[in-house]
Amino acid sequence: MKVFLGILTGVVTGGLLFLLTIKLYQNQFVIVPDVTGLSGTKACEKLKESGLLCDRASTETVVDTYPQSVSKVKKGRIINLYYENPLKDVIPRFVGVKLSVVEEILNKLGWNYEVVRFPFGEEKDKVLATYPEAGKLYNGKLTLLVDTGEKEEYFVVENYVGKSPSDVEKEDNVIFVGSGSRVVSQYPPAGSIATEVILILGEE
Repeated sequence: MKVFLGILTGVVTGGLLFLLTIKLYQNQFVIVPDVTGLSGTKACEKLKESGLLCDRASTETVVDTYPQSVSKVKKGRIINLYYENPLKDVIPRFVGVKLSVVEEILNKLGWNYEVVRFPFGEEKDKVLATYPEAGKLYNGKLTLLVDTGEKEEYFVVENYVGKSPSDVEKEDNVIFVGSGSRVVSQYPPAGSIATEVILILGEE
């Protein structure tokens, strides 16, 4: 009987500890409240009540946030506020934000933009930079530099002119054009930074 009670006590205690651990873990996270339509000042106050921070306060109206409302985030996280700004048209901070979120915000603002993709290799569709930069005035067009998620290897181009195809055929970053026993020209030239080199073959 004592053994049974001991086992039962252990099970109950273990269960309570498990539930307490889960509760403590869950308490580290909160749901981002919907602050759209509020002034920046009011939005920051509402976020603070939920244990969150805002990137900057303003008297202007909030049109969107990142992370967006109903997202589950860790307490103390900074929430980016995007404002309706018909007078100054100041560019918000989009660096590090997903392209889909940025496009939704820009469409709400009615801004014209273009996307330039770059193989940075960190996270697909993450905004790396904007031009003009955050804090500058919108001038009618915004350029977004966006990560493709793939990373290309760059290298300093050496001088291949005069070499034979067999000297460089094992290199993965060269492309041969024409026929001949020697490299007579190349693009880009030696000293350039590139991902591949075009070698034109010919006769000496």
